[in-house]
Amino acid sequence: MYKKRKYLYALFAFIIAALICIPQALQMRTQAAAKKPGTVKLSSIEATDYNKINIKWKKTSGATNYIVYYKEAGSKKWIKIKTLDSAKSSYTHTSSKKYPIDTGYKYTYTVKAYNKKTKKSGAYNKKGLATNTIPQTVKLNEAKLNSNGSVTISWFKAGGADQYEVYVRNKDNTKWLSLDTVSGLNCTDKYPFEGQDNIYTVKAYSKSGKAGKYDTNGVKVYVPSGDDDDKPDITPAPTFTEEQFAAEIFRLTNVERAKHGEPLVQTNNDLNRAAMERAKEISIKFSHTRPDGTDSTSILSEYGIPDYNGGENIAAGFTSPQSTIDGWMNSPGHRVALLNTYSTHLGVGVYKSGSSYYCVQVFTAYGEKEKLTIDANGGYFPTLNNATVYDMYFYHGTALKFSRDIPTPVRDGYTFAGWMWYTTPVTGMGLTSNTKITATWN
Repeated sequence: MYKKRKYLYALFAFIIAALICIPQALQMRTQAAAKKPGTVKLSSIEATDYNKINIKWKKTSGATNYIVYYKEAGSKKWIKIKTLDSAKSSYTHTSSKKYPIDTGYKYTYTVKAYNKKTKKSGAYNKKGLATNTIPQTVKLNEAKLNSNGSVTISWFKAGGADQYEVYVRNKDNTKWLSLDTVSGLNCTDKYPFEGQDNIYTVKAYSKSGKAGKYDTNGVKVYVPSGDDDDKPDITPAPTFTEEQFAAEIFRLTNVERAKHGEPLVQTNNDLNRAAMERAKEISIKFSHTRPDGTDSTSILSEYGIPDYNGGENIAAGFTSPQSTIDGWMNSPGHRVALLNTYSTHLGVGVYKSGSSYYCVQVFTAYGEKEKLTIDANGGYFPTLNNATVYDMYFYHGTALKFSRDIPTPVRDGYTFAGWMWYTTPVTGMGLTSNTKITATWN
C-alpha cells in the first residue's frame, strides 16, 4: 500500500512538472521564431566614383548581420560580396579582381538580414536596385594659348571613358558652357573670350551615357584682347570664313542643347558634306525642296546615311553664327529641330556668296558606321582585287539589299546560291551592329 501511494505521488509530481514546462517551451519557441530577421528595405543606389557603387538600406528587426549581394543586370545568379554587422546600413562596393565592376555596364544589388544565433535569414528584395557605372574623373593637363589666339585644352586618359565633353566659363558665365565633344585627349577653342581668363574643364562619358566626376576648378588661361590703341573708332562687323562660320554654328548648337538639357550632337564628315551641298542649293532656291524638286532629306541617301529622324534648318541674311542661332531659337519650328532629343549627329554647311552667308544644319539620329564582313567561303570577289574576305562599312541603321549593295563572289566549278547570316539564309538586313555574312554555293 505504501509503495502504491509513493508511485502515485511521483506520477502526480511528474504531471505537475510537465504542465509547468509546456508554457515555458512554447515561450522559448515563440522567442526563437521572433528572432528570424525581417525583410531588408532598400533605400538607394548610386555610382559614387570610378568603379565604386554605394547601396543603402533600412535596418530591420532581428538582424545581427547584413549580407550584400550583387550581379550584372540581367544575370540570374546573386554573388555574395560582403557581410556587415547590424550597425551598418550602407556599403560601398569597390571593384576588385574577385568582385569586378566594369565601366559601361549595369549592376544590381540587394541586401539580406541574418541572425547568427538562430542561423536564419530574412526575406530579401529579389528585384534589387540597379545602376550604371561611371568613368574615372578626368585629370586635366593644361590650357595653352596658341599664336593665332585659339586655346588648346589637353588632359589625360580617364578609365572607362568613350568620349569627353569639354566645358568653358569666364567672369560673365559662372556656369559651365559646353564647348565640344571629342574622343581624343585634346580640344581647341577657336574663339575664346578675349581680354579675360578662360577656364576649362572636361567630363568623361561611358557608352551608357553616364558621366564621371570632373575637376570643378578647371585649368585657366588668360586670352588678351589686343592693343586698343590700334583699333579704329568704328569696329567693322567681323567676317568669317565658311569653315569658321560652320564650326561656330556647331559649337553654339551644343551650347543651346546643353542649356535646355538635351544630349549633345556629334559631328560627321559625310553629314558636313551633305550640309555643304545643301548650303549651295539654298543660294539658288531658298527652300526645303531641292532645286531638282526632291525633298531635302533625299540628300542623306546620296551620302549613304539613313534619314531616320532627319531634320534640316536653313538660314540666309545673318552676318554671324550667333545671330543665326538666335534666329533659329526664336523661330518655334527651327527651335524644335535644333533641340530635338533624338538627334545624335549634326552636319553644318555654310556657303558665302558676296557678303551673304547661306547656312544649313542637317540633323540625324544615325551617324556612326557599322562593319559588315563578307566572306566568299572558298570563292573570291573580282571587283575587290580578288579578296576572299572583305570588310564593308555602312551607317548604323542602313537597310541593305544584298543583290544591290554587296558584290557577288565567284568560285570555280560552283554557282553562287546566296548569303547566310549564322545559320539563316538572308537577302538583306538593317545593319545595327558589326556582323558577318557568308556566301553559300551550289
